[in-house]
Amino acid sequence: MAKIEGWWRAPGRLLILFLLVVSPPSATLVVLGVRLLEQDRALARQRQTEILEHASDLGVRALEQDLAALAAKQAVPSWGAGDFPQDLVLVSITRDKILASPPGRLPYFPTMPPSQEPAAQIFTELESQEYAHNNLEKALEIACRLSAAADIPLRAGALVRQGRLLRKLNRPDEALAVYQRLAEIRSVAIDGTPVDLVARKARCSVLAEMSRHAELLHEASSIDSDLRSGKWPLDQATYEQVVERLSRWLNADVRSDDERQALAEGVDWLYRRWTGGAHNFAAAQGRELIEAGGKTLTILWTSHESGVAALVAGPEYARTEWLHALQQAAQPARACLLAASGKPVAGDPPADGERRVVRPAADTGLPWTVVVAGAEETNGALAARRRSLLAGLVAVLMLVVAGSYFIWRAVNREMAAARLQSDFVSAVSHEFRTPLTTLRQFSELLAEDEELPRETQRRYHAGQVRAVGRLQRLVEALLDFGRMEGGRRPYRLEPMDAGALVLAVTDEFRSEVVERGFTVECSRDAGAAMVQGDAEALGRALYNLLDNAAKYSGDSRRIEVTLRRAQDSVSLGVRDHGVGIPAAEKRRIFQKFVRGSAAKSQGIQGTGIGLAMVRHIVRAHGGSVSVQNTPGAGSTFTIVLPAKE
Repeated sequence: MAKIEGWWRAPGRLLILFLLVVSPPSATLVVLGVRLLEQDRALARQRQTEILEHASDLGVRALEQDLAALAAKQAVPSWGAGDFPQDLVLVSITRDKILASPPGRLPYFPTMPPSQEPAAQIFTELESQEYAHNNLEKALEIACRLSAAADIPLRAGALVRQGRLLRKLNRPDEALAVYQRLAEIRSVAIDGTPVDLVARKARCSVLAEMSRHAELLHEASSIDSDLRSGKWPLDQATYEQVVERLSRWLNADVRSDDERQALAEGVDWLYRRWTGGAHNFAAAQGRELIEAGGKTLTILWTSHESGVAALVAGPEYARTEWLHALQQAAQPARACLLAASGKPVAGDPPADGERRVVRPAADTGLPWTVVVAGAEETNGALAARRRSLLAGLVAVLMLVVAGSYFIWRAVNREMAAARLQSDFVSAVSHEFRTPLTTLRQFSELLAEDEELPRETQRRYHAGQVRAVGRLQRLVEALLDFGRMEGGRRPYRLEPMDAGALVLAVTDEFRSEVVERGFTVECSRDAGAAMVQGDAEALGRALYNLLDNAAKYSGDSRRIEVTLRRAQDSVSLGVRDHGVGIPAAEKRRIFQKFVRGSAAKSQGIQGTGIGLAMVRHIVRAHGGSVSVQNTPGAGSTFTIVLPAKE
């Protein structure tokens, strides 16, 4: 249907002009049908637009309800472990901490939560002995004494320094034991890094120095597992440092996947906007689309007195939740969600030229642009009438085209038949004129001079006899052909030796053409070649083939006749070495009145019924006739007859 307008504007007009000439009523019907189809199409477009408008309204309403439910869920969190797809995280941001659910979903945080740090001045004497006096043993003694303190931050700081001093003193086994004690301490940080993570990293470094690869692999893998589970709320710089170390120890990239990286960047954007006092955080609720980590994230937040609660979702959640809700509401239309830039967030955008309805984010208040599209509406009655009109138009066009074709074909065949008959009349007239002219000349010569020598008179009379014989053969051929076509030619089928017939006809024909320089060679298999046939008719068929070979021999003067026997057939072949038959004419040469292009171009005489007569006779005997040739190198005509046992 979409192609009707273009069809009507270009070739359709030519078709209407043609129909106006051939059949004005058909043209009128086609014009009215096309106009009605265009009206139906306009109605369908209007109806489709209304359907898409309604579907988009339902989809926007469904999305608004879904977002309102999520906002209520943010205010009173009740999320279970199964509520979190891979690319969604729920965050709560306050001035002193950031919480994320589920744990481990974010590889790092915008800032690290506050933790206890040991006072640096407590270790002044220890560090003086270590760095100023290079008295590592004295410094180790002080560290051992402080590591027994009850104060946990003090003990943690002393154990860090004790492990460092033992490594400097080349006592790695003791250092490993100290770091193991340190790894059991929680809620204490050294330079912002959780002390248990510091201890486990230090153990990996010692194991690497000792080339204890199996233990190193086990320890590093354990750290990687805890890192992925979200055990330590690290900032980005600390996370990148830990990942770099683990990748080197494990000889593999342990960086988190793209979805978690993008979520972390989204939370970082949210934190910086909130701490920076962005004006849109003054509202109680907000919605935003951002690009982070090569992905489009949807951020929904709710502000409160002490901070902000937000949901950060990636494209997978948008597809499985929001696009699904939109699609369910907009059925049977198709829907998709786009960013303001036109980049797809979820779903496939409609194809070029496909009818659509667009709801921009500025109009709906949603974070996305909603697009609803669909195939052409097919209302029942409208579609049925359209199919009927198309079927009627096609039927009319097929009828007109078929009628025109058959009329053209009939006229063309009649014209071809008329041309053939005209050529036949011309050829027959020429065939009759030649012997008649010969008779007239010899008769006038005999009448003018009665005292001609006896030898000359005999020669003239022989010429008259040949001319009369030629006329007789021509007349008999025409009469026989007419009787054959009318089914009035009776055949007396009797057992006969085809070899004897071939010899007789060949000898007769040889005597007629020997004066023109022809040699007729005959070869046949030994023994009798018995067939059931009419000797006179088969002799005429063979004579026609020989006469045809002589006419088209060109400069060659050699004709070959062969007779071969097979188990159930007898084949008779006549070969010349003349001009041959063009490939385009082989299929028509056995039709009546048809003469080849060589006959016309070289002035070769003939009536165009010789080969047609051969085919009639052979078919009447239950046989077949065929031709094989090479243009310019001659032709071979072969008659195949059933053998008589």
